[in-house]
Amino acid sequence: MEMIEAWNERPDVRGARLADPEMGAENRRIAPFGPCPGVEFVTLEGIVQPFPLHFHDFWTIGQMVGGGRRMRCRGEEHVLGPDDFVLFEPGEVHGCEPVGEAPLAYRSIVVPDELFSQVVGEAIGVAGPHRFKTVVTRDVSLSACMARLYAFAWSEGADPLEEEEALLALLARAARCCEGGRAALTASAAPTGAVAAVARARALVDEAYAAELTLADLAEAAGLSRFALIRAFSDETGLTPHRYLQAVRANRARDLLAVGDAPAEAAARVGFSDQAHMTRVFKSFYGVTPGRYRSAARASREER
Repeated sequence: MEMIEAWNERPDVRGARLADPEMGAENRRIAPFGPCPGVEFVTLEGIVQPFPLHFHDFWTIGQMVGGGRRMRCRGEEHVLGPDDFVLFEPGEVHGCEPVGEAPLAYRSIVVPDELFSQVVGEAIGVAGPHRFKTVVTRDVSLSACMARLYAFAWSEGADPLEEEEALLALLARAARCCEGGRAALTASAAPTGAVAAVARARALVDEAYAAELTLADLAEAAGLSRFALIRAFSDETGLTPHRYLQAVRANRARDLLAVGDAPAEAAARVGFSDQAHMTRVFKSFYGVTPGRYRSAARASREER
């Protein structure tokens, strides 16, 4: 087990702190994975903030290194500690809060849906859709794959072929935690009238997220009263309509920042009231500011 003291002495972590002294004991880093566009390393250390319920558009393989967290996902509560892996598929609603006084130390790799689904399909021999059978696991082999991959996180002069092999080894191991086809479909609740109604409201948000949507707009699309919509939406997604809208806007802002949009421009295009509002929401979901994320994405584009 890699303890927090060893984590602090890692060259990548220590170097990040020295390069950004204004962060103090808190370290938040996003580094693109050069050989595969869209794949990113996300490292959080010294973090005490809670993360509200939210979701992302990508697959996440995350590992607790230090500290403790109480996580909510799939209607269940998990207490996480060092060596625990968290596994999130696209759209997986999750959130967490600190447990104890030790700050969070966490490392993860995020992978676009197309790449991960392809690897999973080939690894387990089952067509999609795919999903993780569980959102929390401990796996010594997966930990070894993560350690090997993270050795490339902020290193220079690495062999792209070796890096890509390490990534595929990690994804193949994570694929063992997945199921596909009929098993993945039956894991979800059977469609009901309420599910279809919520799906219509979600479709409106997904399409018109930049507009000034009202609860009446969503209720009309769903064919429910406003009160019934809030209850059904929360039951189905784990989020209120407003929180779902914030998550969609943050995910779309991430896409714009990745291709070079300035934070203020991205905020306006996705419907946030201003840049400060987007920054608060974005950091609460991703752990980093929009400006820091944009800088990391720009560095990756320049390297390519």
